[in-house]
Amino acid sequence: MRKTVLILIFGLLTNISVSQEIQYEYVYKKEKTKQKSATGIKWNYVDSDSLVLYENGTFHRTKFYHNHEIIYSELKGNWKIENDTLILYIKLEKESKSDKNWTEINSTITYRIKKRKIKPINAFEFYAIRNLKRVKK
Repeated sequence: MRKTVLILIFGLLTNISVSQEIQYEYVYKKEKTKQKSATGIKWNYVDSDSLVLYENGTFHRTKFYHNHEIIYSELKGNWKIENDTLILYIKLEKESKSDKNWTEINSTITYRIKKRKIKPINAFEFYAIRNLKRVKK
């Protein structure tokens, strides 16, 4: 009984110290099925993007685009908000879901915060025409 109580207490303390609290979460997702009328060939069009900002000042972003080609990337780093501008300081990048190693990069992307949406300011991104919408808090 004593070991069980100690394991529960240790588990709770570990969970509290390791877990990260989400401050904001932004998401964009679009799915469609397209068809060529002459051949009748159908394919799926998927476009998704998620950005999670943690209370400890770090972020995690996953981008996935699939139409004629597959584009996937994950980004990690730090963030801050100044004058309705979200600044992402990118430190790590992964360009494939199967990659086990992260590539170290040093880049910055800024976004204009408008109500519950963010739009890129200084970067050309293939998804720049869409808005990430806040879903958490």
